[in-house]
This record gives sequence, structure tokens and C-alpha cells, in this order.
Amino acid sequence: MISSKRNLASETIRYFIILILTIFFLELLTRTFFFITLKEINFIKYGFKKDLEIHTLDLSKFEISIFDRNIINLNIPNQLEEKKFKSNKEILVWTFGGSTTKGYNCGSDSSSWPEQLKKINNSINVLNFAENGYSTDKSIPLLWKNLKKNSPEIIFWAHKFNISKATSGLTRNKNLINHEFKNQKANKLNLTIKEIDKTLKDKLLFYYFFDQIIIRINIKFNVFEASQEYVIEKKDWEVAVKNFEINTAEAIKLSKENMVSEFYIVSLFSEKELKGNKDYFNILYDKTLNFLEKETYAKIIYLNKDLEGLDPKKYFCDGMHKTYTGNLDTAKKINKYFINHSKFFINQ
Repeated sequence: MISSKRNLASETIRYFIILILTIFFLELLTRTFFFITLKEINFIKYGFKKDLEIHTLDLSKFEISIFDRNIINLNIPNQLEEKKFKSNKEILVWTFGGSTTKGYNCGSDSSSWPEQLKKINNSINVLNFAENGYSTDKSIPLLWKNLKKNSPEIIFWAHKFNISKATSGLTRNKNLINHEFKNQKANKLNLTIKEIDKTLKDKLLFYYFFDQIIIRINIKFNVFEASQEYVIEKKDWEVAVKNFEINTAEAIKLSKENMVSEFYIVSLFSEKELKGNKDYFNILYDKTLNFLEKETYAKIIYLNKDLEGLDPKKYFCDGMHKTYTGNLDTAKKINKYFINHSKFFINQ
């Protein structure tokens, strides 16, 4: 009996050692692979350096962004000086947002306002970084990743419609905002599992990468049922908008430090806003935009004003996504504000 217990203890210790060695091997292999493939030293430091943040932008293209969010100036000083004195006929413009900015959501009657803006104004070259479902949580690492290579003269930031994504759980600012959303509340066991899961993702690169693969398999094949929709409470809206504010302020600061001359926040609108009724979210959102405009160098392009006379049937195909007509009109209004406020046109 004693011998049996000793054998069991010995086997347990042996399997535990094998498990630890396997984890160590997988972690070493993953870090080496990422470092060699993406040529980024932060993959070696991941889990050891507290402020490192990692995001998978597109797994199929192996687009992964890892950065220290305390580092603001991403360009080499010589590159900044070179950019300062570089004369370029075209003004480089970057646009960020979700599906309403990426465009092409209305079948054959589709376009995108960044594309139409480029056609209207031949002085600018527009690169559209918007992606379906992207909130500010996703666009910050995308901005960081691209600012390491280059910086534009102008950035348009249009993230109104994906602010609610934060109510599924904070990803970037959990340490700054202490809040459990209604659909995130769970029993103690589930909360413990979530904490363990978060700790493993923060410390082990291979675990983070494996988690990203599982998430994308679930999205494609719907392996696990999505949580039921629920009415977003006022407090949840307040936190979601605060998350947007923190991320947008960080994007503005990053842009300014990397010699982006002008930063515009584009306030799009949905079909229901044509009726003129402001819900709690829109009140919070507009208040946040006013604050950002006052406290930063960003300018706000309010497209949700003077909406009388617009035909929703011609403008929208589903209440949020715009038709060709809607995108063209949006581009015209943005361009009108742009040329009336941008130093690139006022000084000409």
C-alpha cells in the first residue's frame, strides 16, 4: 500500500516535470519563431516587461502588433527631420474605423467615404485602415504598427459605432477602469477561471497565440454559442465611452508625437439619428468629443448635425451602413470641413 502511494507520488511528480518542460519548450519555440519572423525584440521580453501589449490584427496574414504603450515617439529622429523638410505633392491621409468606414456593405450600391474623399480631392492620397468590427481597442495597435514605418500628414478617426464592443469586456484599459459589465458578471468559479486565463495570456506567448487561434475558429464555425444580446445599461455606456475616450486620447498623443499634422475625429450618424432624438449614448459621446477637442489638437467633424431633408432609403441600406449616395455625401461634407479648416488648404 505504501509502495503504491510512493509510485503514485513519483508518477505525479514525473508528469508535472514533463508538463513544465513541455510548456518551457513551447514558449521558447514560440518566442523564437515570432522574433525571427517579425523581427521584434519585444516578443522576447513579453511577460517579463509589465507594460507590453500584444494584439492580433489579422491572423490569416500573420499581422500581430506588440508594443510598450508608454513609448510615444516611434520614429527615428532622423526620419522625422527628413519628413519635416520633404515636399510631397499629395497629402498622405490615413483613415481608421469599423465597417461604416471600410465601406462596401450594401451590395452593388456600395462604396466607402474614404474612397470617395480621394476621388473628390485630388490633393490627397487616402490609405483606409478601417476593418469590419474594429473599435478603438483594435485601431490603436494598428496605428502603432504603421507609425513605426511611416507617418501621414492627416488622420481621420471614425469609431462611433463600435464603442459598444467594450461592453463584452475591456481588453486594453482593464487596469484603468474597474468595472464588470452586465453580460460579464459571473459566479466566483467563472471569475477565477477568467483571472487564470488572463494571467496565462499576459505571461505566456504560446498560450496567447493558441487562444487567438481558438477565438477565430469559433468565429468561423460558431463552435460556442454567442452570449445573448441585452439592453446596455447607463453605467455600461459610461464605461464604454470612457474606454473610447482613453484610446482616442492615446491615438491623438501618438499621432502628435510622430509628426501627424492634423487629427480629425469623424462623428458619423445612423438612420435613427435622422429623427433628431438623442439617446443617452449620443449625449455621452458628444460630451466626450467636446472634451477631446478642448484638451487636444484634434478637430471634430460633426456629421450628425443638420440632417433634415435626408432620405434614409437612399442614404442607408440597413440603418447604419451607407449606400453609394450616402458615402458620397459623407465624403463631400468631410472634404468641405477639411478644406475650410486644414492648414494645407487655408494657407494655399
